[in-house]
This record gives sequence, C-alpha cells and structure tokens, in this order.
Amino acid sequence: MNVNLWETFFGVSANPLQRYINETRRLLPVQNQVWGVKQPVWVDTGEAWRLFVEIPELRAVISKRAEMMSANEPKLYDKKGEQVTNHWLLDMINNPNPTQSWADVVYTLGVQDGIYSNTFIYAPKRVLNVRNLFIPLPSNKITINLSGKKLKQMDADGLINDYVFTDDAENKETLPFEDVVYLTTADGMNIVKPISRIESLKFPLSNIRATYNKRNVLLENIGSIGILSAQQNDLGGAIPMDPEEKKRIQKSWYQQSKDEIIITEANVQWQPMSFPTKDLMLFEEMTADKLAILDAYGMSANLFSTEKGATFTNVRDSYRMVIQDTIKPLTQKMYDAILEKFGLQNDYYLEACFEHLPMLQVDEKAEADRRKLDAETLIKLRELGVDMDPEEIKKFLRLNNYY
Repeated sequence: MNVNLWETFFGVSANPLQRYINETRRLLPVQNQVWGVKQPVWVDTGEAWRLFVEIPELRAVISKRAEMMSANEPKLYDKKGEQVTNHWLLDMINNPNPTQSWADVVYTLGVQDGIYSNTFIYAPKRVLNVRNLFIPLPSNKITINLSGKKLKQMDADGLINDYVFTDDAENKETLPFEDVVYLTTADGMNIVKPISRIESLKFPLSNIRATYNKRNVLLENIGSIGILSAQQNDLGGAIPMDPEEKKRIQKSWYQQSKDEIIITEANVQWQPMSFPTKDLMLFEEMTADKLAILDAYGMSANLFSTEKGATFTNVRDSYRMVIQDTIKPLTQKMYDAILEKFGLQNDYYLEACFEHLPMLQVDEKAEADRRKLDAETLIKLRELGVDMDPEEIKKFLRLNNYY
C-alpha cells in the first residue's frame, strides 16, 4: 500500500482527481496558523539568465533594445571625415565569425549587456595587429583575474591579468588580456565588473512572477464559486437538503463537462461566491512592474503591446526618441570601445548609423505640406502689411528647420 506522508499526518490530499469535499480532510487550526504566515518572496537576481528566459516582460524589453541596436549600419571614417571602404576591420564586420552576421553579434552583445551589464568578445590578435575573428562570449561563463593594483594602474592591462572561460562541461580556458574585448555599462561604483541592472529590478521582477503564480492558481484552483442552497420550507421554517442528494449534486458538479446539466429533484437556488479577477488589481500590478523595467533600460511603453494600444504617431515619436536617447548612444559607445581596444581610435571613427531605418525617414508629403503652409503664411503676413526683412524671414525659416 502506498503511504503519502502529507495525507497520513496532515490530512492533505495530493490527488487532483478527488475534488469533491471529504469531511475527514480539512486543515486543522494549527495548520492554518503555520501556513497562513506570509513573508515576501524575492527572485534570485544571481540567476539573471534564468530570469531573462522565464519572465516574458524582462525578455521583451531586453530583446527589443538589442534588436534596435542590431539594426544599425556601421560606417568607418578616417580622421579627415572621409568614408573608408577598404580595411581589415570592415572585413571582420562583414564576416565576424562562422555562425553569426554583424547584426547577430550586436544583438548578442545587447542581450548580454541587458542581463549582466558586462560583455566579453573573443577577438584574438593576429600578425600586424589584424583581427579577423569576433565571437561574443556568455558573460556568466567568464571570470576576470584582476592584478590587484586597481588604484596604481593607468592602463586597463594593469588592472586585469587575463580571463578564464568555463564551458558547459566545466572545461576552463585562459584567454589573454589582449585577445578579449571587455565592454561594460558603468554602475557609478565599480571600476571592473559593474553590477547588473537586474539587481535593482529584484522587486518588480518578483512581483511579476508572483502575479503569474496568482493568476495560474486562480485559473487552476478556483475554489468555491458559489452555493446551491435548498429553498424548501414548511411551517417550521427551512427544510435542509437531504444529505445524499447534497453529496450527489456536489459530486455531479465536479465531474461534469462544461456543457452538461445537473438534474435534481431538490428545490435549490444559486448564490455566487466568486471574486472578479479584475478586482485583485493583478494586471495593474503587472503594468507598474513592466514600467519599472522599461525605465531601467531607457525604453518606451509605446513600442510594446498594450491593452489600449497606441497610435502610429505615438509609436513613431517614441521610436525616434528611444533611438536618439538610448539606442544610438549605447551602440556608439560600444563601437568606440571596440576601436579603442583595437588601437584604431586615433586614426578612425566607426559610426553607428540609423538614418536608413524607415521609421526615421521624413514624411515627404507632410514636409511638403508644411513648407507650403509656411510659405502661404509669409505671403499672408505681407498682404496684411507686415514687412519682414531678410533676417527675420531667415529666423522664421530657421525656427521651422528650413535654414
């Protein structure tokens, strides 16, 4: 005979099929006292990758930001401002590694930065300081060996001796300092290995997970949704329902399919007891937590799906704002750090260009209509006797971005 510890000692059944009430299996008062004590439950931010995989709101924001970063077109210029089309750096960008395009590389770096605020790239130095391999490494698999001379060194190679990469089979490989590009997003405190943004998102991420758990419990275990009460009366008052009929109705309710009807001889009335999910404010809590994530990564809510939706104008303006304030500075900072690591910063400039994106293109028809309206305004002002000298006209056009 199988013996279940929880059933034997606590009277709690783990059998999901036996759902109708069994009078011998109710929680004792002492059990309610123990299990009724609630303490906050926080996610483990040390498992940042698992949080990224499991929490859709976090993944959506980090992935969207990385996708927008990867949409850039890198262009190389010399110090005279002339575009360079023939250089080993461009060859590496066109073919960074055997399995990824440059857009894939930038996306991976964007995800790693979003999760860990630290990114590592294996780019071994060849002869003549040429590099033809550029492989992003998983940040959670890299150990930094510091020199211990943080305050006495002026160069990065004086701070870091080397890196150790540990693969999934726990095999370790030491990577020389000069062969690794190390990029960070500063946290304002740590010189090396800044703290991830996810550390500051522990509370909203915990609440999101708790909200999903709560919604799942409500869907899977709705509890008592109402009361079927007897309506028979006599001169002495209400007549209780026959115990056998009561048990039969209850078992029939739990065992029926959604389209089946309970048939009974008893005179009963239905009294609902369910609590509307919307009154629990679960979705409002989810929205507030998601906004905290958006703020942490410099994104806009208009770029993501919402119940109310957003107009095209709101989406376009938000897209442009995010590109200008978040995506382009972040990508350009990454390119500047790569050039500095390669020792090319004094002779070249690698620009992250986004002007080719359709959402950033000027609406030619709207622009023409606006110019026509302003021209008509100038004509109307002159007809009204407003005399504007050339400088005033230039000022008017300059305010409208024409001059």
